[in-house]
Amino acid sequence: MTARKVTKLAALLAVALLMGFVENMLPPVLPVLPYCRLGLGNAAILLCLMWFDLPSAALIAVLKCVIIGIFSGAPISILYSLAGSALSLLGTWLLLKLSLNGIPAISAFGGVLHNVGQVLVAILLTQTTAVAAFLVYLALFGALAGVLTGFIAYFVYRAIPNGETNDDRKRDF
Repeated sequence: MTARKVTKLAALLAVALLMGFVENMLPPVLPVLPYCRLGLGNAAILLCLMWFDLPSAALIAVLKCVIIGIFSGAPISILYSLAGSALSLLGTWLLLKLSLNGIPAISAFGGVLHNVGQVLVAILLTQTTAVAAFLVYLALFGALAGVLTGFIAYFVYRAIPNGETNDDRKRDF
């Protein structure tokens, strides 16, 4: 792994963490579902997946889940975040590889998968399927949040092709 790639991955992790911490400080978007967040930090993970590869994006996702979980004061959230991120990341990666849809649609699918992973963990931890009733609302919110995240990632991707700044592109010629 080159120093340039490590630097870019560190920058993506920093953005994901910053957005995640800021989002945790804000009140819930839907008070009825207090744990629903927009997941704007996931745009950095999506960008990592588009610019680099699945292992790099998985590294950023795991570090984001663990660091935010530890510093948010709710370490149990790490389990939920890891399950949601793993399922979302795999589904998003597969759709990106198959080039089936645009970035916002792929991100919406990832948002839904993220919530499915979290509900599966909740079912395992509570030993009841009653929490699955929330999946309809969570999936709808996840899809909408995923579209927003996808648009953010799309516009950043268009502005910074291949994860390179103008200085990087000048140096390569």
